[in-house]
Amino acid sequence: MRAILAAVIMFQAMTTGADCLLCEQCLATNAISCSGILKQCSPDVTHCVKGLENSTLGSDVALTVFKGCLDPSRKQTCNREVSFRNSVSSLQISRTCCDSDFCNRGDVQVPAVNETTSGYNCEECSDYQSVDPCTVTGEVQCTGEHKTCATFNGTAARPGDTVRLYIMKGCASQDFCNNFYLAGIQLYSYDLLCSPAKKV
Repeated sequence: MRAILAAVIMFQAMTTGADCLLCEQCLATNAISCSGILKQCSPDVTHCVKGLENSTLGSDVALTVFKGCLDPSRKQTCNREVSFRNSVSSLQISRTCCDSDFCNRGDVQVPAVNETTSGYNCEECSDYQSVDPCTVTGEVQCTGEHKTCATFNGTAARPGDTVRLYIMKGCASQDFCNNFYLAGIQLYSYDLLCSPAKKV
């Protein structure tokens, strides 16, 4: 069936004279792989993308794998991994991009987690049940490439969960605020601030 669909899309692209990129498109939660339709991208799209979003809150882990046509305005997120962490929650997003037809098919690579301390600390707090600002409970030791402190305050829904107000502080990768672009978590409104972490 997928072979027939691919043939139809390719025929359509050839008969319309369009020179558009073809990418696999799918989204799956609580999985590390997905397969879906082959989509003809809009003419301004130059890359296909695939990636993984790992959102952890306490012991609740929500994985989302995604593939599709890359929004041209998000090209800076290509082949990057951004992450956030404190003692209660973490968010890790990885994306790989490619520029030929159907190049984003296949499995998504799960990035390794670097637990080596980075020599930086950030204030931390986590609140997802109250409308009041969360109280800073101390400092979290940053790991890996985390040399930035991030503060998130907004309304969101994690996969399989209801809409809540989340207020969090913790360590983040240096380009976290510039490349904060989610696939699985639904954002409604939020503020995100980043600042240099404190060297220990």
